[in-house]
Amino acid sequence: MAEFHKYVSAYLATFIMWGFLMAFLYNMVSKSIVPNGDKTLMWISLTMFLSYLASDPLTSATFQIESMSYATAYVVWTVLDLTCIGAILLISKGKSIDSYPAKLYVLLGLLINSSLFISMYIDINILENTEEWWLWGFYTVTVNIMDAMMLIALFSNKDFLGLVKLYRRIRGQAEPA
Repeated sequence: MAEFHKYVSAYLATFIMWGFLMAFLYNMVSKSIVPNGDKTLMWISLTMFLSYLASDPLTSATFQIESMSYATAYVVWTVLDLTCIGAILLISKGKSIDSYPAKLYVLLGLLINSSLFISMYIDINILENTEEWWLWGFYTVTVNIMDAMMLIALFSNKDFLGLVKLYRRIRGQAEPA
């Protein structure tokens, strides 16, 4: 069963990476239709694709990269997500979440994922836990939900979960006119 889980995980990760490639290509085509259009969403999509490409297990296996061992994978994923957050903040500097709700969704997804990655690293490598418990199941489900949420946001650029409204309410900002 463990071998089956390993293959399913690898192919699911590759499918998510492929989704970010499709989001980039979709946004590239959408922005090329409008001359001098804002390409922020396209660049965010490209950043996400490159980050996920760098950490894809099938890419690592293809190029025989051993840095994605079980012990270091969570740290690599955390560093890639935090780097991606920094790049997205630079790319979208001065762009509001009202115009780009996908920015909030992607940043939130990356923050949650990186928190879970570091939690799993601490649990497995520092605390040396080998017994599966609720954190492992929560990690598996939540990371995949966050990846799907980020993909939907990059394709739609809509506030489909009401997170922008919640963000504005928490910050005490009025709704845009």
